[in-house]
Amino acid sequence: MQRLSGGRVFIAGELQEADLFFDEQIRAIGSDPEFDAAEPLDVGGKIVLPGLIDVHVHFRDFRQAYQETWASGARAALQGGVTTVLEMPNSDPPTLTLKTLRAKRARAEAAGVRFGLYGGLTENNIELIPLLAPEVAAFKLYLGQTTGGLIVSDPGALREMFAAVAESGKLLAVHAQRPQSRSEAADLEPALELSDRYHTRLHLCHCRTREGIELALEARRDGLDLSIETCPHYLHFTQQDFQQQGALLKVNPPLASAADREYLWDALAKGQIDILASDHAPHTLEEKAQALERAPYGLPGVETTLPLMLDAVSKEKLTLARLVEVFSTNPARRFGLEGQGQIAVGHDADLVVVDPTRRQTVAPERLASKCGWSPFEGFELTGWPIRTWVRGRLSYAAPAP
Repeated sequence: MQRLSGGRVFIAGELQEADLFFDEQIRAIGSDPEFDAAEPLDVGGKIVLPGLIDVHVHFRDFRQAYQETWASGARAALQGGVTTVLEMPNSDPPTLTLKTLRAKRARAEAAGVRFGLYGGLTENNIELIPLLAPEVAAFKLYLGQTTGGLIVSDPGALREMFAAVAESGKLLAVHAQRPQSRSEAADLEPALELSDRYHTRLHLCHCRTREGIELALEARRDGLDLSIETCPHYLHFTQQDFQQQGALLKVNPPLASAADREYLWDALAKGQIDILASDHAPHTLEEKAQALERAPYGLPGVETTLPLMLDAVSKEKLTLARLVEVFSTNPARRFGLEGQGQIAVGHDADLVVVDPTRRQTVAPERLASKCGWSPFEGFELTGWPIRTWVRGRLSYAAPAP
């Protein structure tokens, strides 16, 4: 039995001074005669949060192991306070069959982070949806160009997919945006219409404009079962930054305007955006150094998301309660991750201790991701994770500052 003492624990939406007793699960909060003899670890007034859940990562491996492996991606996640990741299917080979799904699961199970896998959808594997459904966290559909070439455009195939996923009961995560599109709302409309027609539970990935989010909110008011995701790079960078930095900030969908960025912060603070995810895409610096048109889309971010958002909390851009909601509680609820997303007796002991006053600069030598760089290098951030437990196992401890 382990005991955390002297911390401010995030329980039921607020910080409370309480001891935590846990093995693989949280056994008691406060005091319990059965466990009081457990040796305490005094966390010195730091904040204890439920483990963070990143529902949108690309951990590569296999033929892309030079960018990231499950082992290096897991280290990066745990260093960033992320205890569970949901990994996308556009790897090489893509996760489209039971064989490729199980091969990826074998790598993931050895990595030390909790995980779920998306099943990819193409015109050629629609009949596999019922077989894949019991083994995937959700399905992923690409309506716009992306790494891996899994784009689906055939109207008949799309109708079949939405109907089959609805029948499976799984969530359908959709990459709807197109890189050269002038309207995110126009890109989202086909997915919203098909979701409405077939009653498919929908998750809209990496939304980043006012018009797109307002359209999604309107659809939700009309009864669609959907969730809205955004990412830290859309909260911190704009088209202007892309024009200055080029391929390093080439991301899909592209960065938006400064006005859209401010709207995102407001929507996040108000609870209109449901989920924050990194869209961790660890291309190498050599790949990013190519000519702009040849450089790949995507940015690494699984280990910097929590520090970026803790810094935002320190600047009062959003509350700690909202951060936990969009980066832990809501992801667990939306994706059906039982026992996760909150600190409560009987829940899994996925925990992260953060130092809200620790000030540190994002630097390559501190990064665990195999790609070895971050678009946020040079950002001096206040608030960093210093310890991470996964099902009661201490999986990361930060070196002294």
